[in-house]
Amino acid sequence: MSQPNRRRARLLATISATTLLLAPVPAFAQQAESVQPTSFLGRIVLGFGRARVAIDTPQAVSTLEQEDIDREQAAKPGDLLRTIPGATAFGGDRMTGQSFNIRGIGSADASDQNRVIVSVDGVQKFSQQYRMGQFFGEPELYRRVEVLRGPASSALYGSGALGGVVAFETKDAADFLQEGSDTALRLKAGGNTNGSGALGSVILAQRFGEGFEILAAVNQRREGDYRSGDGTRVTGSGMSATSGLVKGTFRFGEGREQTLSFSLTRWHSDEDDANYSADIGAPVFGLVDRKVQDDTAQIIWANPASGNPLLDAKVQLTFSRTQVDQFNATAPIQSELFEDSQYGYRTFGLRAQNRATFEGDGWENYLTLGVEGSRQERTHQTALSGPRDTHPEGTDRRIGAFLQNEFIWDDRLTAVLGLRADRVSLTPSGQVTAATGAEARSTTARAASLALHYKLSEDWAVFGALAQTERAPSLDELFNAGFQGGLISPNLRPERARTVEAGLSYSGRDLFMTGDSLDLKLTTFSNRITDKIERSLGAGVPSYVNVSRAHIRGIELEGGYDAESLFGTFAYSRILGTDQSTGARLNSTPSDELMLELGARAFDETLEYGWRGTFVRSATRANSDAFPGYGVNDLFLTWRPDQGAMAGLEVQLAVNNLFDKQYRNVLNGSLASNEPRRGRDIRLTVGQQFTW
Repeated sequence: MSQPNRRRARLLATISATTLLLAPVPAFAQQAESVQPTSFLGRIVLGFGRARVAIDTPQAVSTLEQEDIDREQAAKPGDLLRTIPGATAFGGDRMTGQSFNIRGIGSADASDQNRVIVSVDGVQKFSQQYRMGQFFGEPELYRRVEVLRGPASSALYGSGALGGVVAFETKDAADFLQEGSDTALRLKAGGNTNGSGALGSVILAQRFGEGFEILAAVNQRREGDYRSGDGTRVTGSGMSATSGLVKGTFRFGEGREQTLSFSLTRWHSDEDDANYSADIGAPVFGLVDRKVQDDTAQIIWANPASGNPLLDAKVQLTFSRTQVDQFNATAPIQSELFEDSQYGYRTFGLRAQNRATFEGDGWENYLTLGVEGSRQERTHQTALSGPRDTHPEGTDRRIGAFLQNEFIWDDRLTAVLGLRADRVSLTPSGQVTAATGAEARSTTARAASLALHYKLSEDWAVFGALAQTERAPSLDELFNAGFQGGLISPNLRPERARTVEAGLSYSGRDLFMTGDSLDLKLTTFSNRITDKIERSLGAGVPSYVNVSRAHIRGIELEGGYDAESLFGTFAYSRILGTDQSTGARLNSTPSDELMLELGARAFDETLEYGWRGTFVRSATRANSDAFPGYGVNDLFLTWRPDQGAMAGLEVQLAVNNLFDKQYRNVLNGSLASNEPRRGRDIRLTVGQQFTW
């Protein structure tokens, strides 16, 4: 049998076997009262201003809830995006190499970190170090993830979100405390076969009367070097990390409506002989001892003031710090890059907003006004050479104002207008100025968007959006002198992105059986980027230049079916990215991808099991490197008994890459440095919750 025929036969066998596996299993106990199932497109979205259902949002938004996060058994935050169309993680399989690509923006070839905004509990995260990832975090601490695709999210999150936003929300005490109990303790342990990984987690939640509750969590994860689909050991791919979370909420005032909440998250990794290149496979860089610590903290005062329609206020004070220490590098290359070094980012921020509600006969209007300011310090020191020109120190100060107005007429037409302006002031350190002559630079970046959603009927709706945003150059882009003897780039212009988006959605209920649901959403988009900033990598010329115009367009199709005993989701994305200056394919363009997931529930819905297939089309990079297509099959099972002695137990079992497929992600760089992904991996976690 030929190779293509073998692939088709294997896929057919997998789907056939899965169909048999998903045949309804009779319940041995009396059926619980039927509830209305809801697919993932029927979930509530919080990050687009006023809370609303995802399918009714006039923008492409996907939400992952706790059940999705638990089922994934992810070792890295990027693993959680596998079911979201148009969004993916790249940078290999290391915890310190993860970055995000949304709609063809984000790659290992350029500093795309600040084109995709990442936040934790509303605190924006940022890191831009050579051969390192964008974001460090522990999936076990998250309860919710929202991915907003496209620049229409810039009004609320910040100008410059050319790709979109990835927003993580951590667990809180209310997720574990039950009615009638004031204390909850959850213990969890797990492991995986490929890399001999281990996981341990302890979460304690406590309620003190009606006014205060607090959660504390500690998590330890270890992953050894993994083996790819053909059995090759990927050296230096292992990693261990310790993380913790403290989060509390105090309720006060009339009706205890007002809240004062806080959270502190820490992620820490201390590794010997890790790959210097954390994001791609590049043995020429050798190994390094690396210590990473990432802290996130915030305090929020919120007053929904239900009796006053003009007041729904929130003030948030934020702090973020990322520090990376590297020493004992073994690279054969002679460069200050491999001296013992310390890199750091420290950011303070303040955000205040208020939403006023206006209502009339057949219409509603929600007006959100806010201001936001931040101060970020970028530092770097080497043991011998002092500050490096290739990671320039400096200060990034931002102050902005934003407006979002949502108008709803007759519960059918929704119009959302967003406006924002940010004043960005970048100041190099004294050492950078002395070495390069760099001077402070200020820029105003603006964003505007208009989104419409119209219900044609109870089931069908159309939507569309126009958005424009500007991204100011970063400290690195303005003041980096380059590895090859380049010059600083003080004359860079802001990048500009203009996006047109349109789509159609369907939401049906009680179609094939009582209480089932089917949601579908089709989105098309066209994003034109002018004055795109790219590295020049040349001696005697600016390190970064405005040389490129890019056109990125695509289609996203997502859907979900949910019933009492069956469920399924699918997500398809096709993205075409073109460098209009050269006509070449943008290397930040992901491959076409189709994800199918089929599952079933049994035993009063305490058992959930199913299959997922991810099918990726072949792609060719601008340098003619050809990446073959592939299909990866996974199986999963969740058991949550809710009665008797085992109530509170949770078992998660997954078999990832069932057929040991050898494959690579085209976003991880050229074939010469592109490491194969993880082969077959069996993951098992067992958790037990106690309440009293």
